[in-house]
Amino acid sequence: MEKFIAYSGGVESTTMLVLFGHNATPIFADTGWEHAALYAWLDRVQETTGIAISRIRREGETLPEYIERAKYYPSDMARFCTRMFKIEPIDAYLKTRTPCELMIGLNYGEQGRTGNHGLVEGVKYTYPLIDLKLTREACIEILKERGLLPKFPSYMQRGGCVGCFFKRKSEYQRMALESPEEADSVAALEETIQDERGDWFSVRRGIKSIRGLIEAERRQMRLGFDDNVEDEGGVPTSCGVFCHR
Repeated sequence: MEKFIAYSGGVESTTMLVLFGHNATPIFADTGWEHAALYAWLDRVQETTGIAISRIRREGETLPEYIERAKYYPSDMARFCTRMFKIEPIDAYLKTRTPCELMIGLNYGEQGRTGNHGLVEGVKYTYPLIDLKLTREACIEILKERGLLPKFPSYMQRGGCVGCFFKRKSEYQRMALESPEEADSVAALEETIQDERGDWFSVRRGIKSIRGLIEAERRQMRLGFDDNVEDEGGVPTSCGVFCHR
């Protein structure tokens, strides 16, 4: 039976790649709007381990292309981004490979959750980190030993995609200074989705305008982050690919 690893680039999924990647294929759902730092991380993992990561995309268009065409931005009440650009492409791929096994990176402290369990006929969903009783802390130690502990800029600590609505205001402020092209792409998309009704549709509650936020940050040339975000970045808080299904 062919085996796959649900790979996101986070701690747990990278641990699974290290432990099982020589006998299973890591698959990564690429929205077409991932941070440059994440793409660079995928390349580094491949080069370091010699294990190829299959990148799977929704056919036809990327996430920002869909948002621009539909003039509809995802939110916590409408998480079509996860469904359409993460879950559905992976499910469609797996349907062509059945019978097969998909390893999901829930750690031992996440017992009781199932993620994708049972959603595609012919796919066996397994949770090897739980079976091995590996906690998140244990996973971090395994990756430290191998020099593969993922650490990303602090503007990537919450949201996955470049323009994720889960990002804090402070993350967008940081992005404005450290990844200006990515910040500008969010502002441009926000402006593009406005319509003739005259109401301003913001990409994130609490931020009136991404353009206004990032330009103000650049003028002041300050960081202004809360104490929960490390200036040098840090280990991502979760894998996330199937967490909110």
